[in-house]
Amino acid sequence: MNVEDESLDGFRLIEAGIVGAGHKHYIGERFICRFCGLGRESVTFKNKAHAIPEFLGNHQLILNSECDSCNKHFGNTIEPHLEKYTHPFRALNGITNKSRKTPKHSDEKIGAFQMDRHTNNISITLNVDDALVHHEDRNHVSWEMQRKHFVPYMAYKALCKIAVSVAHERYLPLLKPTLEWLNPLTNREMSINPAIVIETLTPGTRYTSCVYRLYLRNTNTIPHCLFWIAFGSFSLMTLVPTGLDFKAGVALQSELPYMPDTRSEEDIAIYGHQLHIERDFSSKEPISFPHEVHIQFEAVKKTSPPKKETT
Repeated sequence: MNVEDESLDGFRLIEAGIVGAGHKHYIGERFICRFCGLGRESVTFKNKAHAIPEFLGNHQLILNSECDSCNKHFGNTIEPHLEKYTHPFRALNGITNKSRKTPKHSDEKIGAFQMDRHTNNISITLNVDDALVHHEDRNHVSWEMQRKHFVPYMAYKALCKIAVSVAHERYLPLLKPTLEWLNPLTNREMSINPAIVIETLTPGTRYTSCVYRLYLRNTNTIPHCLFWIAFGSFSLMTLVPTGLDFKAGVALQSELPYMPDTRSEEDIAIYGHQLHIERDFSSKEPISFPHEVHIQFEAVKKTSPPKKETT
């Protein structure tokens, strides 16, 4: 596919891919780290650095140009915050993690939640009897799933790290501000305010693999680069800092375009319209907020926990 033939509201599509399980696919120049700039005379490249974290369902796409030191740094600093933020999305869709298992979820009201990705069956254990609202007339249940605390700024930084990981080398000079921001050796901070992240739920759609797209435009309006990634029924879109953002006379555009809904009119009528939520991820303080869940079902089976034996 010639990705440069597609566009989004004035943005040119420069990278696109679908990754999941299967044979490994390698990208990037070998033995030169695009983040710290060091080569194999100074650092090692023994481990497989996934261009997109495995917890988002990528078990294929490997970045050659990420050294072991940077890989460990990202895995210990920014990626855990993205993992916590996306956990509800992944649990609801059975996205396999590094261990190739579907994540479980629990919070104050939900004792255990897990989806069987092979059967689409969902098992829920309740800590509180009224945690779920059962809409019997519409065959669906709803509840609020609580996230673990995470730092939005770090989760946003992790999304930007994925964006520059999937980018071809020819675009790296343009993405230099983000690469310098990510470089563990510089300790550079970057103020992105607002750092918009758009969550989109597309009912009735479930990506079985991780899908991503990277967009670019050369204008006098920020943002110049957009990154979109989808897994299950959910997708995230955010802006990625570039050298074009710092030119004189550049104006800030507060709104980001939404990815077009490619479903048929029939599917939209059955499952409903997309739901978009815009969040500002510029805060460096830990937060937690609920994710409102609505699930349609064919049948519900209520069970009671086994009685404890008495002696």
